[in-house]
Amino acid sequence: MKKALMIVGGFVVGCLILAVILVTFTAATSKKMKCKSDEGSITLMYKKDKLVGYTAKNIKFELDGQKEVADQIGIENYLDKFEEWFEQNTTGTCER
Repeated sequence: MKKALMIVGGFVVGCLILAVILVTFTAATSKKMKCKSDEGSITLMYKKDKLVGYTAKNIKFELDGQKEVADQIGIENYLDKFEEWFEQNTTGTCER
């Protein structure tokens, strides 16, 4: 029993380490658009033609749905529209 728990525990720890590595790699290799305001902040991570991730503080963001929108209208157009929306609806600004 003890051996089985050690194997399961090792597997869980290994999965967590792999997840951290993947998130770190995505963040390090992506371009970013950072939007900051008094209401909260969000950083959108993107590659040449798609949205790949985000980090947010006090702002809700639904990544899967927004990925679909970005795929439909193109990443540059999406970023332009998001920046326009953010600056009109908050007291903040965005920079790429």
